Amino acid sequence: MRAKRIPTIRSRLILLVMACIIPASLMVVALLSFDYQQDREHLIQDSMATARAIMSAVDRDMAGMQAALLALATSPHLASDDLSAFYDQAQEVLKTQKTDNIVILDQKGQQLLNTLRPFGSKLPSDTNPALLQVFKTGRPVTADLFWGPVRKEFVLVVAVPVYRGDTVIYALAAAVWPERLFGLLTQQRLPADRIATIFDSAGAIVARTGQMDRPVGKKSAPELIARMAHLAEGSAETKTADGVPVLAVFSRSAVSNWVVAIEIPAKSLTSELVNALWWLVACTAILLSSSLAVAWAIGSRIARCIHKLAAPALALGSGQAVAVPSLELKEADEVGKALTRASAMLMAAQHRANHDMLTGLANRALFDEILSHQLAICRRTNRDLAIVYIDLDGFKPVNDAHGHATGDEVLCMVATRLKDAIRESDLAARLGGDEFALILVHTGLAAAQALALKVTESLAVPYAIGVLTLEISASIGIACYPESGTASEALWLRADEAMYKAKAAGKRRYAIAS
Repeated sequence: MRAKRIPTIRSRLILLVMACIIPASLMVVALLSFDYQQDREHLIQDSMATARAIMSAVDRDMAGMQAALLALATSPHLASDDLSAFYDQAQEVLKTQKTDNIVILDQKGQQLLNTLRPFGSKLPSDTNPALLQVFKTGRPVTADLFWGPVRKEFVLVVAVPVYRGDTVIYALAAAVWPERLFGLLTQQRLPADRIATIFDSAGAIVARTGQMDRPVGKKSAPELIARMAHLAEGSAETKTADGVPVLAVFSRSAVSNWVVAIEIPAKSLTSELVNALWWLVACTAILLSSSLAVAWAIGSRIARCIHKLAAPALALGSGQAVAVPSLELKEADEVGKALTRASAMLMAAQHRANHDMLTGLANRALFDEILSHQLAICRRTNRDLAIVYIDLDGFKPVNDAHGHATGDEVLCMVATRLKDAIRESDLAARLGGDEFALILVHTGLAAAQALALKVTESLAVPYAIGVLTLEISASIGIACYPESGTASEALWLRADEAMYKAKAAGKRRYAIAS
């Protein structure tokens, strides 16, 4: 009987892609039947949103100029008619504002100060009715495009009243050139065949993408001006100055009554949409094949990540330490982290099983295991080895007199002194109670005696615990391989006998196994 074939991750991902792409492809085919007028309306709405955004940016710029002028109109230099000092202040303001020049006019329209000319220069009169409205209404105004008498070119002006008491004594105006608004239009990054235009309230062109200088100041097509005059937003089919049919989508500002229009060539209305629909058909076929390839690649990557988890899992099962590196896949990394944590828990459990919980030294089981291993090495290499058996003198009275907590601190300090006394290649262990032992690898009798003397003196140094100063000592027995025995049991016995010999001789000393 043939075994049932188990599906792979790759095959399941391919089925998932097919389940997504095929219905989507049918939907794309349905899109081909969409009515052109619906797509056209979407294009109008998108262009309308862009026109609103541009108009909003223009209003913000004008409002910013107006706010700056209102603040400047409170200058104490104007209150004191010190126009020379105000001229210097205005020059400083120009450095931080999006304004090209600042002008002060009197009630007759005579320019008293213009930052385009040195202070005191002869200046012309401005007869623009919109600017003189400041004196009549006492409110800020934004003038339509007009011909500037100083610079001799078209200019845009925002003016605010300067009061003395309840009387408007000056009109404080700031001007910008149409080039600044042209910058706002170009920031929108419209398609190359579309033209964005800003009109003032009279329908005159203020700024226009493309050849900006040529149409500034000219009126738009009459049908578009009429349409814009009656609607806040809308569209109109018209022609450019070159006779190209366009669809103009416009939005008028409720603040300044200016208009932003975006002209879309009639040809692009159909060609772009038709081309887009054909692209959808072609892309559907490409998407299906490319998605299958991507699904296969992703499935292969997931499979590799899973395969990379197999070896750490087997190593963990055999008790080895495991550290799984990042597999750059969240779910696989979570499994890897779980294996790493399980390994750490296992290593910690093994450490607890082989080490004394109080002092952190090796326990009797680990000591015996390492001793047997080192003796096997010594037999093969004909090297020396010594074990040092240590029993503390006077520890029980300390424990009884001051409690187990103090006794535990003494044992930990003993362990620290033992670790400090030996090499990294040696081993210190606590056998239980107040008994300790050392394995000194590649160490003969003379070196073992020197170390035993060092340990005897180190453990006899008083122990400062809180306000207590405690004294204990140690009796030490030394057994060497091969002189005292060749098996671990024999060495233990000889070291134990030597330790009792040291105790019998008066404690705080070491003795050598016979």
